[in-house]
Amino acid sequence: MNKLLFLSILFNFFISCKPVDIQSPFKGSSRATAYHDSDKMVNTKDYLFVTYLQHTIGEELVIVRRYNKSTETWDQTSTLGAAKDDHGGGALVIDSQGYLHIVYGSHNSPLYYRKSQSAYDVNSWSTPLEISGNLTYPSLVINKNDDLFLAARNDIIGGSWSVRLFKKFSQSKSWDKGKDIITSDFLKWKKAYGKSSVSVSNGYARFGKYLSVNHKNELHLTFHYFEYVPKEIKTFANNKVNSSTHFVAHTFSKDLGHSWSKENGDFSIEPISLKDISIISGNNDPSKVDCNYSAGQHFYKDGKIYFFFSKHYGIETTLHLASSSFPYKIWEEIEIVNDDYYLRAPVAASQGTRTIFAVNAIPKNVYVNGRPPANLPLKSKIIIGEIDLTSLKVKWNDDNIVVNPSWLPQISNEYKGDIWFMVTQGARESNDTNVIINKVK
Repeated sequence: MNKLLFLSILFNFFISCKPVDIQSPFKGSSRATAYHDSDKMVNTKDYLFVTYLQHTIGEELVIVRRYNKSTETWDQTSTLGAAKDDHGGGALVIDSQGYLHIVYGSHNSPLYYRKSQSAYDVNSWSTPLEISGNLTYPSLVINKNDDLFLAARNDIIGGSWSVRLFKKFSQSKSWDKGKDIITSDFLKWKKAYGKSSVSVSNGYARFGKYLSVNHKNELHLTFHYFEYVPKEIKTFANNKVNSSTHFVAHTFSKDLGHSWSKENGDFSIEPISLKDISIISGNNDPSKVDCNYSAGQHFYKDGKIYFFFSKHYGIETTLHLASSSFPYKIWEEIEIVNDDYYLRAPVAASQGTRTIFAVNAIPKNVYVNGRPPANLPLKSKIIIGEIDLTSLKVKWNDDNIVVNPSWLPQISNEYKGDIWFMVTQGARESNDTNVIINKVK
C-alpha cells in the first residue's frame, strides 16, 4: 500500500502582489500550450526555444521561436507549416550538438519529424519526414547518445487503442515502424458486454502520458487512463456516456524500449494489457474508484522518480506527488493542500536543483464540475510552487501568477537555476488567445 502523508500548506494571495513581467504575449490558439505529453520548451545557456500553435483563419500553424538571453529579444521565428487541427502541437528536444528536433502536426494521422539545419538555430529545417500511423499527442525524448524515442497514441478504428513507441537512432536516417507498449481495454469490454453496451464504437481512449529517459538510459512512461466503459459498469462520474479516468500508472524499459515492466516486475516484449500495468493510484476496475484522475509529468531526483497527479471528487480536487525507487514497485505519496484553492491537473515540473511545478488553482467558491466556468474570467489561475523534497515544504511564488488561463502550462528544463514557463491565456475554447512566456522568479 502507498504510504500517505499529508502536508498542509497555508497559501495567501495579497492584492499588492508583484505583477508578472510579461516577455510576450504572442498570438495563440485554443490549445496552444495544451497537453503535458510533450515538452515544448528547451532551455540552454544562451537561448530559450519554444514551440506552440498559432491560430489563423482555417489553420493552426506550428511556430518555433528562439529567445536570445544576451539581447533579451525573440530574435528568430519559424513557421513549420499547418497542423491537422488544434491537437497537432509539437514536441521539442535538443541534442548534444545543439541541433533541435521536433515532431508535430497530427490528430489521428501521421506525425512529421524535422531537424534544425544549424545548431541553436530555428530559421532552417530539414524536409519533413513522415512517421506513419493514426497518431496523436507526441512525447519525444533524446538520450545521452542522441537516440530519439517517440511515444504517441495510436488508434485503430473499432479496436483497442494503444501507446506506440517509435525509435530513431542517432546514425539512422529514418524512424522504425514502431511497436505498441500498452493497449486499451476496449475489446475486453466489447467481448464481455456486447457492442451495444459501449458508448463509443471507435474504441476511443486517452492515455495522458509522459515519456522520459534518465541517466541510466531507462525509458519511463507515466499516464492516466480515460475510457468509455459499458453502461452496466458504475463509474464515479456516472454520466450519460459512462466515461472514467480511473487510475494513474507507470512502466519502464531497461533496454531502449524493447521490453517493458509489468505489475509483477516481469518484463514483456508484447504490449502490456491494463490488467498487468503497475498502478500508482486508483484501480483498473472503474467501479472500485471514488474519483477521477489527471496525470502530470514526472522527474528524477537522488535516485528516485517523482510523479505529480491530481484526484477529482466532483466539487473537490486534490494534488499529489508520488515517488518510487528502483525497482519502482512501491510508491509513496504526499498530498499538497491549499486552504483557498483547489489544485488540479499538474502538468509541468523542472528537473535540476530546483523542484518547480505548475498547477491550475481554482478558487473554491467558483469551482464548478471540475473546471472553471467559461463565463467567469480571471477566476482560475496558474500558480507555481517550489517543493523541498527533504522537508516536503512548498513555497508558493506569488510573482508567477497567470490569471484566466485557457489551457494548462509548460515549464522548461533548468539551466543553472534559470527556469521558464509558458501558458495560453484567454477564454476557454476560444481561438482569440495569447501565449505568455516568462522566467520563473
